[in-house]
Amino acid sequence: MTKFSKNGPIRLNRRDALFQGGAGVIGTMIAAGTLPGQALAQTPSADNVIANLKAIKMGDFNPNYANQWAFRLAQSLGFYEEGGIEDFEIILSDEYIAGLVGRSLDIAHGDTSEFLAAGNASGLPITMISLHRSAEFWIMGVGPGIETPEDLIGKTITGGNLAGRNTYIQRQILMKMGLDPDEDVTFVPASGGSDSRLGAVINGSIDAASMFPRHRAPLEASGGKFLYEELVSAPQESFAVMGDWLDANADTAQAWLVADIKARQWLMDPANKEQAYQIMIDLGYEIPDSFRELYEVELMQLSPDGGWASAEEMDEFVATLVETQQLPEGIDWRNFYDLTYLWRAQEALGLEKRPASI
Repeated sequence: MTKFSKNGPIRLNRRDALFQGGAGVIGTMIAAGTLPGQALAQTPSADNVIANLKAIKMGDFNPNYANQWAFRLAQSLGFYEEGGIEDFEIILSDEYIAGLVGRSLDIAHGDTSEFLAAGNASGLPITMISLHRSAEFWIMGVGPGIETPEDLIGKTITGGNLAGRNTYIQRQILMKMGLDPDEDVTFVPASGGSDSRLGAVINGSIDAASMFPRHRAPLEASGGKFLYEELVSAPQESFAVMGDWLDANADTAQAWLVADIKARQWLMDPANKEQAYQIMIDLGYEIPDSFRELYEVELMQLSPDGGWASAEEMDEFVATLVETQQLPEGIDWRNFYDLTYLWRAQEALGLEKRPASI
């Protein structure tokens, strides 16, 4: 039986994330100066592949059940064990890239933009091997009394960090609704995550904010509403490893990807809905009834096969990151992806190759 952490996911502080693996980020950056930009390992067959590592530590930044659904199901349903991975542990930390580089983590799940920025700035072989979320909701939640876009004129709005993607999205939403984000509203920064932004709108300290589908029920209960809601294609979250780790552990990467995609396919089957929720509840995740009603909505954001539609879609996504100065001009995202293992896993499971090429 695949082992679970006794007390659920572990959160490391910055120093632990940097040094628990026995190598600091600075030392690793120096040592990695001669490593290739992409993995060059001989790729194993995805059919009946058995991992060469029996234990995997994966870094993650988000404890939400929907965020961890697929890989927790892969663990609970025995898909990891089938591939020889007997011990799978999630390490919760905002410093997941530092943990990856410092070798305390084998795999990390995080924002595509963060992996690209870190790889470009450091010159290290940070290598993304598959996608987690391939779409994102563009939602603006507003407080009581705001019924139309015109009601926002003169009001305050936040997406969190003023230079972040959520703020960029809110600006795009305003323009879609015919407003000028520089003249008609005032953007203010906000600390904390999306739940904090929800609270700020509910208590009236902010008039509008970037939100997610799970916030609809509490917002409407307070008299607010979603003024704008759209699902947009965006390869926004990825799984990454270090290039030399991939060279040394090709079997493990292949086995992990097969298991992860099997879990996604299982989760996408509506017949498994109640069991999927119950597994997460048994693992200690809190899932209110209002969240259980969002089954289809949550899955709309999740990549069903670890891939995305096309190289052009990633080109467009990266262009928005350059526009918001999260990435520099001229960056080539292809230098930070190796989809060889993903494509082999998709093929082994009878799925279409996505993206068809990069």
